[in-house]
Amino acid sequence: MIHFNRKTEYALIAMEHMIRKEDSHDIGASQLTSAREVAEAYQVPYSLLAKVLQQLAGRGLIKSVHGTKGGYILAKDPEEISVIHIMEIFEGPMALAECFKEEKITCPQWDGCRIKHPLSQLNHKIYHLLADTSVAHLVAGH
Repeated sequence: MIHFNRKTEYALIAMEHMIRKEDSHDIGASQLTSAREVAEAYQVPYSLLAKVLQQLAGRGLIKSVHGTKGGYILAKDPEEISVIHIMEIFEGPMALAECFKEEKITCPQWDGCRIKHPLSQLNHKIYHLLADTSVAHLVAGH
């Protein structure tokens, strides 16, 4: 089964929340988003979400604003942030099979494997689908 881990899911949820908040254009409303705000809105564990947001900030995708009224705000245009970028922060390189994760192939079946080429092509297609999908497109429902 292909699926994102919880950190990737929470990162995408938080990014979606920040994009929608930024797009709401409420005059005078703070565009900052707190970890607690997202955790409560989506019923996700605050402590894990806070760590996810720190990692996103560490990678320069969001900015952390300190202080009592602090929080997070997007640091990049959501069109420039791909789903694969988010995924690889929390899961490492995308791979359908373990053998595609490793730089040096250690699989004992590799030389005689008849499905490695089709799986490699599928892996490539899925990677590019995720790379071509921005978080802005997720929010817009494209």
